[in-house]
Amino acid sequence: MSLARQHVWVGPEATSFEADCEACQARRDEWSLSVHSAHVVGTLRAEADVGFLTCRRGHRIVVHRVGRSTPRFPYTVAHPAAGVEQHPWPA
Repeated sequence: MSLARQHVWVGPEATSFEADCEACQARRDEWSLSVHSAHVVGTLRAEADVGFLTCRRGHRIVVHRVGRSTPRFPYTVAHPAAGVEQHPWPA
């Protein structure tokens, strides 16, 4: 794993999470950090699928939501004219 790109994965209903910054953990001996200083706490809105967080030392963490039971936009992939109103009669 590249420490420049850290990822946290949350479940479909989660709105808050806790994780450890792996970049801080990797350099803990060098910086003499306590375990708690590498710990991050965050939230992700229920309607969001991706979020971003920065630890106390500035390392970027990407938060991903996984396992949604239904897609947020079910017609965008399956229906090519999604969002365009179609009438039953010819124009």
